[in-house]
Amino acid sequence: MDTKTSHLIDANIGQVFTPLKWAEWIINKWNIFDAWLDGAHICEPTAGQGAFPLAMLHIARREGISITPERLTRLTLIEMVPSYLECFRENVKREFGIDFPDSQIFCQDVITETHERKYDILIGNPPWTNFGDLPEAYKERVKPFFLQEGLVPDGRKTLLGSSRIDIAALVLKVVLGKLLEKNGTGYFYLPTSLFFGDGAHSGFRDYLVRDSRDVPNAYRDFAVDTVYEWTSTKVFEGVGTSYCCARFRRDTRQNFPVSYFREVDEQWIEHKALPLENPTDPWRVVRDLGELNVGAALEVKLSPEQKPRQGVNTCGANSVFIFDQKPVHLPEQFLYPLATKELWRQQRVSPHKWILLPYHQQTGKPLTRCQIEQYPALIDYLQNVQNVLQARKGTLLRTALKRGSWWALLGVGPYSFAPFKVIWEAYGKDRFEPIVLSSVEGQMWQGNQAMHAFIPCWTEREARRIKTALEDPAIPTLLRQLNGAGKCNWAQPGKIKKILSFEKDEGDYPNLLF
Repeated sequence: MDTKTSHLIDANIGQVFTPLKWAEWIINKWNIFDAWLDGAHICEPTAGQGAFPLAMLHIARREGISITPERLTRLTLIEMVPSYLECFRENVKREFGIDFPDSQIFCQDVITETHERKYDILIGNPPWTNFGDLPEAYKERVKPFFLQEGLVPDGRKTLLGSSRIDIAALVLKVVLGKLLEKNGTGYFYLPTSLFFGDGAHSGFRDYLVRDSRDVPNAYRDFAVDTVYEWTSTKVFEGVGTSYCCARFRRDTRQNFPVSYFREVDEQWIEHKALPLENPTDPWRVVRDLGELNVGAALEVKLSPEQKPRQGVNTCGANSVFIFDQKPVHLPEQFLYPLATKELWRQQRVSPHKWILLPYHQQTGKPLTRCQIEQYPALIDYLQNVQNVLQARKGTLLRTALKRGSWWALLGVGPYSFAPFKVIWEAYGKDRFEPIVLSSVEGQMWQGNQAMHAFIPCWTEREARRIKTALEDPAIPTLLRQLNGAGKCNWAQPGKIKKILSFEKDEGDYPNLLF
């Protein structure tokens, strides 16, 4: 067994282990076992404990087919964690009484290390976790490969806006390009975000893979031709991420529509999936292609300052900044009403929570230390929680912390202090219901992190006009086609910007200075 990566710690980088039952499901769905018997070389490139090769052996025994040494030489495992491979070897020995050949087991990281062989079929379940959630040491190791594989256009975006790219996208780009024979196929369990993520996965949806690490611009096509999405059956217990399985073909141009099967009442109902507009856009899923005309002419006139925004992000410090009651011990000019679900359930708009924003309203920038010291209660409060606030993580936030503004938050700017907001619930919903919020005693309403999205407005007339435009019934229809119903990306700002055409109308807006 090759152990070049045996020095790696068993860090959690998003492993989602596949139950044997569901490993067999993919094998049977696409006749992979028959392909193996016919001579295909098969590899599980992020093998974990080897559920897919183990499932092949179980099927062979159940069907009375001999597990010969020659057949074993056409099953290969690659895995970076040595203990997982040892577990696989022990399971094969215990259940089948055979020693799995060392020549077919590689302790490697498929992303960072070169694997010399190529295979007819790849099968498996790559790790699922966002780049931003990887362990710091491993994040630094794989960062160059996100750029190398074309998943982000530059290093800064790897660190910042594209931190939501799932490592599964990188694994797929690598293995489809470097481990598959010409015209080979791959079968994988995946998070559905690879197909429906608003911006983070557009680099995956260029449908190109690098053919060689050593030859610049040596790209090959790959295509997705079939997807199965589970909506109720629990393939992976305890996993909140939406997931699917998909078939990939190398050296095939991507064509649309893609056959997209969705689980409905324990049956597979065929749909069609196509990109929203451009080839790298998120997919929309429809039963009938005639549904694609929905939303063809949606248009809302907005100024550049009015692009949709997400709510304020405390970066894990809700207990410091958010209050159930308006605190009387803090200066009220820095306390703002915080949107909550009750706003969409009650007749009278009134705050249920408050958020502390130590910011200058005109500039949208954090108060300076000198400015905060003018309010003894505020500086005392912030100093008491200084250690908590300085321990927060995140690249953008760390930039503010290094400048000394350890009371800073994310998602705060001049737009946060617009006197009116057209705001909607953006997370985990299946309805799109924009409302207009004005100020409470001169203090502007704030959205709560990813739970809400909003468009800032500087006049009530503008807010009412935009709300009316957003009440077009085509918008929730499009959002459902984009597979967001009930999910975290239901109506996030990036998705709203995708489905609406924003035009600047210079006559309607104040000359805002930023």
